[in-house]
Amino acid sequence: MKTFRNSGSRNDWGWVQTGGEANYGDLRGRVVPRLLTLFKIRNILNKTAAVHRLALVRILDPINRGRFHIPSGHIRVGNRINGRDMRIVSIGAVIGQAQVIPSGEKQWIVNHRIDLRTFNEIY
Repeated sequence: MKTFRNSGSRNDWGWVQTGGEANYGDLRGRVVPRLLTLFKIRNILNKTAAVHRLALVRILDPINRGRFHIPSGHIRVGNRINGRDMRIVSIGAVIGQAQVIPSGEKQWIVNHRIDLRTFNEIY
């Protein structure tokens, strides 16, 4: 397997659209994952040889159903309790970069004020 741009893995945080606007409270259908790798799969059995561009991500669960944490004014996320955190998603579902700040053991605060687009989508 080739590395991305000849460097090691980056484990970037991002936004993935996984559901409708009614899902995950104030996150409106978005979850925060750590991007582990990008890859593509080509179906050689199909005459059109369709290519699927995919991402392997490690999903974090929104705490308090994705609602704002009143004292901090931010949304918090944490490791999945059931351990089923690895997902393969279409690259098209990855909608942007996220900034998270460690907050205690296996929890993070999502900085939804990092850019105007994210701010407007959550508010």
